[in-house]
Amino acid sequence: AFVLLGEAAAKAIVASAICSQMYLVVALGMALTPMLATLGNALDDRFETKDVLKLQPSEGEVDDLRGHVIVAGFGRVGQMICQLLGERLIPFVALDVRSDRVAKGRDMEMPVYFGDSGSSAVLHSVGASKAACAVVVLDTPGANYRCVWAIKKHYPNVKIYVRARDVSHGLNLEKAGASAVVPETLEPSLQLAAAVLQEMQLPPEDVTSAIDEYRRKHIAELSELAYVSGSSLGYGYGKNSSKQSEPVETTSVEVE
Repeated sequence: AFVLLGEAAAKAIVASAICSQMYLVVALGMALTPMLATLGNALDDRFETKDVLKLQPSEGEVDDLRGHVIVAGFGRVGQMICQLLGERLIPFVALDVRSDRVAKGRDMEMPVYFGDSGSSAVLHSVGASKAACAVVVLDTPGANYRCVWAIKKHYPNVKIYVRARDVSHGLNLEKAGASAVVPETLEPSLQLAAAVLQEMQLPPEDVTSAIDEYRRKHIAELSELAYVSGSSLGYGYGKNSSKQSEPVETTSVEVE
């Protein structure tokens, strides 16, 4: 802007007096822009804080809960679990640190609250001491670990079921106190494989057989690892493997 105004004044396109005033306007604009941006961010944070407070559990709101499920994380998996629990009239509360997810849950008339599920104070606010179990399905391995550790430390009687990214992550979660660890990739991968096998014109019974065989083999390997390591891998069957010599039975999924 300064260069253009200088050229305009030098070629007498714009009067010198007007150029001086425009220089002043540009300089003030450059000086005020950072301050206005800071003010805008501060106001946005203030209004957002007020909105978030409305999404947190109010005093006495969950006092009547007993034997409920705490769902840590209201992403796609968390929403599905909450829907299944709600359809069967099983009491639950869900937590998430993203206000848009919490608002979505409220729109669905679900008891979803804003809060860090790795915080003992937040867990207390949703009645963790009276909960039957917790399902941990947060977005990152670190968040899952922190949540499992906090629940185990402050509420050791609450059983914890958690989604693991892989076997290594699952073993770490088990050490943190998880009651059962489920690898996140197995079932989605099997569903995708089933769709591909159907596309390749395999008979439905062959698709079902192949998927069930792979599932049984995978769970058996996890159970063996669980037996050796003392972990809870293998859909929670690992801790029972020392008591049962029979292979783990799984539910077959019919392919249409």
